[in-house]
Amino acid sequence: MDPKRPTDEEMAAEKPLKPVLQKPPGFRDEQNQPTTEPPSGTAPLPRRRPRPIHPVSLYPEKKRRWSRCRVFCCCFCIFLAVILLLLLIAGAVFFLWYSPKLPVVRLASFRTSSFNFSSGKTDDGWSFLTADAATMLDFRNPNGKLGLFYGDADVAVILGEKDFETNLGSTKVKGFVQKPGNRTAVIIRTRVRTQQVDDPTAKRLRAELKSKKLLVKVSAKTKVGFAVGSRRIVTVGVSLKCGGVRLQTLDSQMAKCTITILKWIKLRS
Repeated sequence: MDPKRPTDEEMAAEKPLKPVLQKPPGFRDEQNQPTTEPPSGTAPLPRRRPRPIHPVSLYPEKKRRWSRCRVFCCCFCIFLAVILLLLLIAGAVFFLWYSPKLPVVRLASFRTSSFNFSSGKTDDGWSFLTADAATMLDFRNPNGKLGLFYGDADVAVILGEKDFETNLGSTKVKGFVQKPGNRTAVIIRTRVRTQQVDDPTAKRLRAELKSKKLLVKVSAKTKVGFAVGSRRIVTVGVSLKCGGVRLQTLDSQMAKCTITILKWIKLRS
């Protein structure tokens, strides 16, 4: 007898069942999408293709490209910052070690060897001044480790006050070097010849000179710098204004001077 063949139902039951695949998130079956007809009178909109979602690791990284100009600017800024830092450190060390100080200047004396007025024409109201004067300025270096360097100075001497001011001449004084802790007296000689002065001013100057109430002022423009040995450093332009005191005061004490730096920094010496 022939063996009995299995039926189709038995064979299907013996085959293993395949697992059903799960649809990934966001999966859309384009073929089995239900079709909806657009309303009458409107054109169908084009269907957009969905944008694929990639993992984060699949996005390409953007490479930063540094231009030559940017690299040069960065290097220049770093170099400038280093230079400024070194200058600040050097300046701090210099000030801590030397403790630099400006000179102390005083108007010490004023003398006239001749002071004469000659009359002009009759009733013209003018006189002519002829005078020779010697003014002494006292310079003192208060620094114990630094010398002081003075450049050539333009000096002017003025007598009187307010509307009666009269220029008694100007001159140029040669510069010099002052050692640490040194004291130097500088004599300034000025002269005028037949300088025109109105009669009221001449009368007042003559009377104030006789009573020693004449006001004396000295102004000068020069350069002052510090000296370390034979080297001159930190030279700045300064303006000096001394006096503004009367002759009778100068006989007993010296008058102080004001030092102006950079046209607006005023220091009392």
